[in-house]
Amino acid sequence: MTINEAVEYLKGLDLANIEPGKHIVDDTFYYNIQEYDSKDHENCRLESHKNHYDIQWVISGTEEIDTLSAAGLKELVPYIEEKDVQFYEIPDDTCVSKAILTAGSFIILPPSIAHRPGMAVDGVNTPVKKCVGKLLCE
Repeated sequence: MTINEAVEYLKGLDLANIEPGKHIVDDTFYYNIQEYDSKDHENCRLESHKNHYDIQWVISGTEEIDTLSAAGLKELVPYIEEKDVQFYEIPDDTCVSKAILTAGSFIILPPSIAHRPGMAVDGVNTPVKKCVGKLLCE
């Protein structure tokens, strides 16, 4: 499956009415439906993935997600292979792109981009329902 095919697949779903949890599409693509309250920035971790693209799609609510290149970031803990996640220390002096995701918006994150999702917008914690698509890199 390609990135475009994965996005089109998700567009074709009634995401608002899918129960939270992991939903497997095929050997290369699955998605997780999550429900949570956005968090204060200091309670969100900076992460990246080695083997998957992330398609982070807000179904309802609003959250901030910060992104930056994973190159040169300092590991917070060793890579967790079974979860395909690497957590990093949050740098003080690095250029960070900030995106506000609202209902219906999404962002595609390749393995080279570290991201800190789930953050409250303007310090206001709100309920969020989100789909996180995981597409295996070829």
